[in-house]
Amino acid sequence: MLLVRGMVMKKIASHGDIEIFAPDDSRFSFLKSPYAAHRTHSAVDIYYGDFGSDAVSPVDGEIIDIRSFDTPTPFKDRDSKEYVIAIRQKKYVIKILHIKPDVEGGENISKGDKIGTFIRNGYFIFWNDPLMHVEVRKPGDYLRASNDVRLSPCIEWSSLPARKDIEIECRVESINKRYALLCAPYETAGGVRGFAIDGGFLDGYVPSGTERGFFGIVKPQGFSHPEVTGLKITEGEKEVECAGAAFCLHFNEPRIKVLPLRYGDKLFSGDGEVRIRLEVR
Repeated sequence: MLLVRGMVMKKIASHGDIEIFAPDDSRFSFLKSPYAAHRTHSAVDIYYGDFGSDAVSPVDGEIIDIRSFDTPTPFKDRDSKEYVIAIRQKKYVIKILHIKPDVEGGENISKGDKIGTFIRNGYFIFWNDPLMHVEVRKPGDYLRASNDVRLSPCIEWSSLPARKDIEIECRVESINKRYALLCAPYETAGGVRGFAIDGGFLDGYVPSGTERGFFGIVKPQGFSHPEVTGLKITEGEKEVECAGAAFCLHFNEPRIKVLPLRYGDKLFSGDGEVRIRLEVR
């Protein structure tokens, strides 16, 4: 844990002697994205704040490059700009996406220093929250999407349930047009909290149908990508029609995000107990 200018930062990932930190009120995910670097376990997304709110640096280093480019977007009135912030530390470059920078090349920054604001562009779909995408890259190779510099989660592991199926009794905390948030009993390893299965923490998006998800399990020995053999969400006796459920790792009390098939669809009536049943193999 590191206290920087009044903000508590906690270590979440590393590659060799490069360490990545996040605010202690954030949540983070290694697998909840189709982006190329997530498929090779070379990226972590850090979630906190709101669109337009301050984003802080996850590392120490020197700003060596800032670039912008347009993203595809179906919304004519939405800013489609994306930014790359490159920070040099030792022999690597830390690549950051989804942040509009208010720093300049040549500046030296520390963990917890403001580097910009969270943005939404054409890479975001309606249920995405503000996030900072972070990778460790080799110098001269930090612009392309693919990456093979793998990250190791920094979790003080304790024994987690090894069962390959779970049934979670949930309480609906909030519902909006984009998704519903559910509270449920959770497990803890070190200072990290989440929902456990097969000896690790669930991480990613699990679809309810035949759609391909972005899902895995973060374990002490690394990442696994089991096959989901069953996901069922019910309210009382009625099965909930939805796109799927999304899981993250949290420092505070974790939530499960349930995603509607379409923007604005009502997911829960509030008339019955909500249960999530998940099985992997």
